[in-house]
Amino acid sequence: MFQHGRTRFQHVSSRWVPDPTFLELAAVKTIFPPHNKQEWEDGIISSGALASFIGKIVSNDLSTLAPRLVGFLNNIQIDMATVNAMLLEQNIRFLFKASECFMYLYLDSEDWLDLGGCQVKTGSSWMPDDSTCFPKFGMYNEITEQFVSNRDDKEGLRCRACPSGTYSKQLFDNDGPTYICEACPAGTSQNSGASLACEPCLKGEYQDQTGQQSCKRCDVGDYQDEEGGPVCKKCPDNSRTLQRGSLLFTDCGCKVGYINVANVTAGNLSCAKCQEGLTCPVMSSLKSLQDGNHPLGLDYLPAVAEGYFVTEDEPLEVYRCGLITSCPGGLPAQCGGGLIGVPCGECREGYNLSEGKCEQCEDSMVVLWVLGMLFVFVLLTASYYLMTSKVTAKASVLFTTTCAFGMLISLLQSIGIIGTMTVEFPVNISSFFGWFSILMLDLDNFGFACLAGSATALRYLASVLFFPAGIAWYMLNFGVSQLVPRHRWDATKVASCMGQFMQVGFSTMSATALIPLTCYTHPNQKQSLLKYPDVICGTDEHGKMLAIGICLLIVGVFGFLSLCSYAAYMVPTWSAREQHGRVRAFRFLVFRFRLDSWWFGVPLLTRGPLIALPIVLATDYPAVQTVWVTFILLCFLACQALAWPWKVPLLNALDCWMSYCIMILVAASALYLEPINKEGVVADFVDNFNTGIMVVIFSSISSMIIMALSALVHRAAMGGSSEYAAFNLGRTPNPDVLAQKMKEMAELLGQMETQEIEKAFDALAVFDTRRIMNFMTMMSSEVLVGRTDLAYGTRVSSASFQAKAAALATKEEVKPEGGATTV
Repeated sequence: MFQHGRTRFQHVSSRWVPDPTFLELAAVKTIFPPHNKQEWEDGIISSGALASFIGKIVSNDLSTLAPRLVGFLNNIQIDMATVNAMLLEQNIRFLFKASECFMYLYLDSEDWLDLGGCQVKTGSSWMPDDSTCFPKFGMYNEITEQFVSNRDDKEGLRCRACPSGTYSKQLFDNDGPTYICEACPAGTSQNSGASLACEPCLKGEYQDQTGQQSCKRCDVGDYQDEEGGPVCKKCPDNSRTLQRGSLLFTDCGCKVGYINVANVTAGNLSCAKCQEGLTCPVMSSLKSLQDGNHPLGLDYLPAVAEGYFVTEDEPLEVYRCGLITSCPGGLPAQCGGGLIGVPCGECREGYNLSEGKCEQCEDSMVVLWVLGMLFVFVLLTASYYLMTSKVTAKASVLFTTTCAFGMLISLLQSIGIIGTMTVEFPVNISSFFGWFSILMLDLDNFGFACLAGSATALRYLASVLFFPAGIAWYMLNFGVSQLVPRHRWDATKVASCMGQFMQVGFSTMSATALIPLTCYTHPNQKQSLLKYPDVICGTDEHGKMLAIGICLLIVGVFGFLSLCSYAAYMVPTWSAREQHGRVRAFRFLVFRFRLDSWWFGVPLLTRGPLIALPIVLATDYPAVQTVWVTFILLCFLACQALAWPWKVPLLNALDCWMSYCIMILVAASALYLEPINKEGVVADFVDNFNTGIMVVIFSSISSMIIMALSALVHRAAMGGSSEYAAFNLGRTPNPDVLAQKMKEMAELLGQMETQEIEKAFDALAVFDTRRIMNFMTMMSSEVLVGRTDLAYGTRVSSASFQAKAAALATKEEVKPEGGATTV
């Protein structure tokens, strides 16, 4: 009705434009005066309205959903008259239907096309360019299915929303502005797509690649304190972070085994490698080591390991303590048991070391030491009368007891030396070794410091002077005895007693002389004496001890060993020349052994020094010590088994058995060793040692092969006058010479009375008696065939392996007195 009324009457009215409803009326536009609010309030509506609101029902993201449509609408260039004409034609022709399209495109040319009722002009500039993209979009080639960065070739180009990892970037070229999808640069990412910009990586993140949807977290050991970083920043050398994605430089800390020596409060970081004995967990710092606390907790607190020591002034210089119990570890400058010094190796003045602890000296301790020294000197005086008995080939009960005691002392000294090896023996075995420390003049555990003072060099000097003091005491006794004619001491016996004193203490003297040469290395590469860890090698105090030890080594050890070696070489000559005084002067060297093994005293002297030598030369290498000491003990055991030197057979068996047990004890110490590195001094030693052993083995095999081949070529190689001396390990006399001497000896024995022979046999040593018995058994089997009544044992006769004819030929008739014939 509203529309119908307006078409029948001419009046003033309002309508929307463009609108085809009243288009045919050809309305005339009337412009009213501007809106007058006061008139409108008075009811005079002769001015224009205040405003007109037209609501557009359009999608907010129409440009995103239909960018080409928006572009098309933006490109339309048409005036209102043309629009009204189009709308009027629509009303006249009634072209618009729900199932048809009605579209006019204003074209530069005047060529119109009629497409089923839709008039379209070709070449229209209103149609949007498919390569002209809008923000958040980019050019996409549907043929190659890839986003492109230019439109030199527009075929197949369309606009698509930029995918994740890219952003829409404006491009200006000859065709005007457009947008392309460009990959996000390193240090940024974009995960939403259809974006105008990439997001920079946050702190603690990085992105080293382009076109990524997200950023990566910094790895452990890196941090990033800036946004948009393409790479994370590295922590300083030998440092790391606790977790991924660290934000600050202060998140960096030293890795395990390193400690920060820089000023932590200033934010500096400088990681130094921790020496052995310093436990350095991750994030360790010098300040936390000194303070004993860490802001992250106890798990990150560095500490000194048990058995090691550091000073407060140099907390990173680590010393290895002589005893584990002496250094409890933890904070710097911590000693246990009241010990002081570096590294916890001495007691204060007026205190003595006892079982790893410092105890205050008592007056009774000094008195006991004075009495003990007096007892030793009295014992030395008494030894003149106890050890100068008559030497015979046969051992007496007293002699056996004395030899057993001396042998025991020597073996215990060897055990004491083995106890000084740097192998980490279990506590029970270490305490076992400690009992024999007094035999090595290790007097510190017996309160010796109460008498000699706390100065290490002075105590060592007192130990060294024990040996010349003993010799001087014998000489003093000899001089005093000359004043009493009835009790004068014999010079040869005094010399023998002094030699016996030096012989018994030779292993101890050798070990004592080598003490200043036995330096072990601390983790800080400084060295201390193994026996006195508080003495640093190379200091003035060590220099004094070294001079004292070398003097004892040259004069006492090498001098006495040279003298004994000369005597062992000359004793048979002196005995043959009836220079009995000289023989008696070296009685101590030969009286314990069989008279045909008089020389064994010299090798026995060298056992102690040779055992101590690997400890001196390889103090820092327990594995080398174990191998060499085992090898030395094995050589002595073989030598002893071959020589069988002691006069009493039981002593030989016990000595071999105890030597074997000591060797097994040393070899078993390898079980407490740590695995060796494939490179280093120990590895090289093991390789060279094994190579040497293999050379010896193959040399022995080669010798056996040569021996077998020689025997095949030269049948007389074994037996007969032309036999090889190498096969017999020496030459044998000719049978004719041997038979002649045997005949002469038989004639001489025949001239002796039975009582004389019995008396001579009774004075023989047991080993000589057994040799005679073996000789008689051999003679009855091989020479006096058939006289088995003369044998003292059983034996297989060589005639059993001969041919039958030869065996019968060897049976000669034995004609005893009276003419009787016995086969």
